[in-house]
Amino acid sequence: MHTYMLLMATLGFYSFNFHIDPSDVEISSFQGEDAVFLPGGASPFDAGDPSLPGSGYSMVIPQGMELEDVRVEVLSSVELPGAYRISPVIPLPLSETIPTVLPHSSNYLNGTFPASSIQNIQTGSKTGFNIASFCFVPFSWNPGDGTLRVVTEAVLSPVLRENTNSHSLCLTDYQIRTASRALESVVSNPEMLAAYAPASSGSRGAPWVVIADETQQEALQPLIDLRAATHGSAFVSTEWIYANYSGRDTQEQIRNYLKDAFENQGLVYALIVGDFGETTRLSGLNIGGTLLEGVTDLYFSDLDGSWDGDGDSNFGELNDGIDYYSDIYIGRFSTDVLSRLATMVGKTVAYETTAPPGEWQTTALLAGAGLWVDDPPGYWGSFVCDSIDTRIPDTWTVHKLYEDYTSHPDNQIELYNQGVAYSSLNGHGNSGGVYWFYQPSTEIVTTGNYYEMSNSGMPVVFHSMACHPGHLQDVACIAERLMFWPQGGAIAVMFNSHYGFGTPPAFGPSEWLELYFAQVLFQDEQYELGVAHAVSKDEFKANVSISMQRWVLQENNFLGDPATRFIAGQMGVEGGEISASEPLIFTPSPNPVSSICTIGYNLPLPGSAEISVYDVSGRVVASINIGLQGAGDSSVSFNSSELPSGCYTVVITVGAKAASARMLVLH
Repeated sequence: MHTYMLLMATLGFYSFNFHIDPSDVEISSFQGEDAVFLPGGASPFDAGDPSLPGSGYSMVIPQGMELEDVRVEVLSSVELPGAYRISPVIPLPLSETIPTVLPHSSNYLNGTFPASSIQNIQTGSKTGFNIASFCFVPFSWNPGDGTLRVVTEAVLSPVLRENTNSHSLCLTDYQIRTASRALESVVSNPEMLAAYAPASSGSRGAPWVVIADETQQEALQPLIDLRAATHGSAFVSTEWIYANYSGRDTQEQIRNYLKDAFENQGLVYALIVGDFGETTRLSGLNIGGTLLEGVTDLYFSDLDGSWDGDGDSNFGELNDGIDYYSDIYIGRFSTDVLSRLATMVGKTVAYETTAPPGEWQTTALLAGAGLWVDDPPGYWGSFVCDSIDTRIPDTWTVHKLYEDYTSHPDNQIELYNQGVAYSSLNGHGNSGGVYWFYQPSTEIVTTGNYYEMSNSGMPVVFHSMACHPGHLQDVACIAERLMFWPQGGAIAVMFNSHYGFGTPPAFGPSEWLELYFAQVLFQDEQYELGVAHAVSKDEFKANVSISMQRWVLQENNFLGDPATRFIAGQMGVEGGEISASEPLIFTPSPNPVSSICTIGYNLPLPGSAEISVYDVSGRVVASINIGLQGAGDSSVSFNSSELPSGCYTVVITVGAKAASARMLVLH
């Protein structure tokens, strides 16, 4: 096995340069101790450990490699004035109160904490891309004398080694292109995505499938027909899967089909139809004695391994070897009732084909209730709402409904009926809904008021940090009711199947996931809603390390068609999708290339095209005039043997329109 320093220009960077100003560090009093805050930082330590925040980093790395270590060169550090008693990490279900005596681990009795500034070194795979991540904690604290030092400038140099257990995939251009687009906002070196992409296999199969009982196909057909036009679609019956794929239970049989379709048939999106039962996997994740035992559709999205690494048939445990990156995009219509299924199909088709125009398409509603309010100023859902608001475009109308010690708003249903495209609900919850903290009329959106929604034609995208509103084991939890309510309700729901978790007084993992979804949807413009949900988990996993993170990643599920395009990103809305007349060029195959490669491309209309290859200085080093071509996919061969090793940009030009891809030449 060989080890390599990441000190090669072909990796897109030499090292990470860390820098903070001591004034960026905030310290406040919490329960008689000192809480430390760093902008964008979170504590990667376990419950009871000193809560010192760190900064996360992630990168795409070559196939067959993994992150072994990160070498730290400290250039400058300072000791903060005073003596400190650092408050501990307190991961709490939103339903529990903060203990009056905070639990402290043995690390309060030992020497300087932490023992290492580098935490959570990990390597995972997303759709064949190799993603490495780590957390750098710039603080060191001595519990004995209370001294607290902070690194203000450092150079962080990742170290790679060969991974002899790695499994390289050969995927379609569509799969690679979709994952590459998603990873642009996740990794620190997106310019290297083309160089380190999995091998390309051209085009195969339908990117979108729906899995359902064969008796449900007729009700699903309008959506299947729509997806045939937008993506390429197929219906796959559960009966066929059970007859053709092995597994210890129906859930594993479905997952084995998905894995085969992903690796060999070009699968990108899967819509699973089914209420709690044979199509839902319960997680066996146990953290500190708290058992998740909630539905986790991430089991069907993260297709690496078996999710049962220890072989005990309890899926999703800490030692089951899960990397938590989505390989495909999963959504669910959670019902076995044909009339409810027909309602969800009809709403989805109408949302993309006949949705009414109007200001509702750029309107959001943020609800922030009391979370931990015993000690003023308390901790409120409005905190995460305000952070979400900074991600929403300034041109949007944003309704902020915030609770305080004296009152809370009660006009949310009225606002939904006027028209809201996106809504974040931040309060306590149960399977019946999400609630305000104080009486009277504690309902925000619950089984007691959802039926007052008359927003037909303007369904809402819902996300929430609350406990249990997506508890699919219950009969018709609020997440399901919002989806099949025929008079309006939701087009997509992202709710928790068990406890939401916070870490007061800092942002907790449930809040981080909400924030990342807003970031991915509004700023990164990942407008396919199931993709945005999955990528928000990917970005959260890659760039934040925090207690109970794996719990939150497993429990927050997506109800709806994963390929549904957000109303503000549909054609005709500012910031919407690329015109259908744009050409496409795919990642060369193989890539890296040493001699002959294939360059695939797509022309939406017949025309004359030219492919040019540019070096890093912008100089054209090769040209291919492919002449008059018909519409659709095609490809040409290119000999790179006369080009020096290095990174190149491959550009296809059709009239005034162009598209590009990266190519890495290695001899």
